[in-house]
Amino acid sequence: MFQKNKKQVNLIIKDQAIRYMVTNQPTITGIVDYGEIQLDTGIIMDGKVSDPEGFAAALHMLVSNKKWKSKPMSFCVPDASVTIREHLVPKQLKKTEMKSYINMELEESIRLPFSDPVFDFVVIGEEQEQVKILLFAYPKERINEYLHAFKHAGLLPVVADLSSLSLYRLYNELGYAEEGDHLLLAQWGRDSAVLSAFNENKPVFTRQIKSVLPQDSWQFSEEAEEITWQGSQIEISESIDEQLTMLERFLDFYQYSVMDGEKQINKLLLCGDFPFLSKVESYLKENYRMPIVTVDELEEKTQVPGKFADVLGLSIKK
Repeated sequence: MFQKNKKQVNLIIKDQAIRYMVTNQPTITGIVDYGEIQLDTGIIMDGKVSDPEGFAAALHMLVSNKKWKSKPMSFCVPDASVTIREHLVPKQLKKTEMKSYINMELEESIRLPFSDPVFDFVVIGEEQEQVKILLFAYPKERINEYLHAFKHAGLLPVVADLSSLSLYRLYNELGYAEEGDHLLLAQWGRDSAVLSAFNENKPVFTRQIKSVLPQDSWQFSEEAEEITWQGSQIEISESIDEQLTMLERFLDFYQYSVMDGEKQINKLLLCGDFPFLSKVESYLKENYRMPIVTVDELEEKTQVPGKFADVLGLSIKK
């Protein structure tokens, strides 16, 4: 994908911001530039481009200011629109044949909350004469909205990814992954928390927990160059408590339903751009006896602010 001295643009699209990183090779040392721009409320809502003109204007300004025209790019599709399903396919099929088989199954037996999906999959195990896969599906209409906007702004999209896979890629690259791990990757954001379980370097199960916080109570301070909360601390505490309750249920479900009571989560990676992430970290360390890797540790190892861990993981995709 990378040519000598050929820069690539990598973007993470969130409801509130676009995070970017420019690299000249798919390594942690290949970073040329990184940063983020804030999006006006309502431009992206639950991962959908709700204001195409506003999104196009933000992209055009970014591409123009950074001189990215005609640069290849990779991006992560918003987590809110991704549907993940386990499915079984015949063991004798080759990977290309699996894709055709899944296409047929999408028309007949795989139920999704939208029609006409684009999809990818990873093999996660075997059951007798069948192969178990994890299917990642995304509404084609939504991804086409992003592709159209990127191309119209002068970028050349070549790779789409998921933020959870990007973060795990970075976690693995930094040497944290170990054989036998059952990892909970917890991405805490302002609008949601995304929980993903990984085993044997593959995603096994994922859930998104929407935040109950009013999103218009987050304000970007130009002077401080950071996001500030304009609501009450009680609202923050209640929201965190609710999401932590869902995290506990996630752990139980993984242990007893996914792993049939035989295995449980034994390591946790906490990251994200939630301004009160330290509160979440304190609770987890007080209540769970397992190694917890934090965004601060990633920051120390990469010398890049922790909130850019997802786009850094995307940047090192080979």
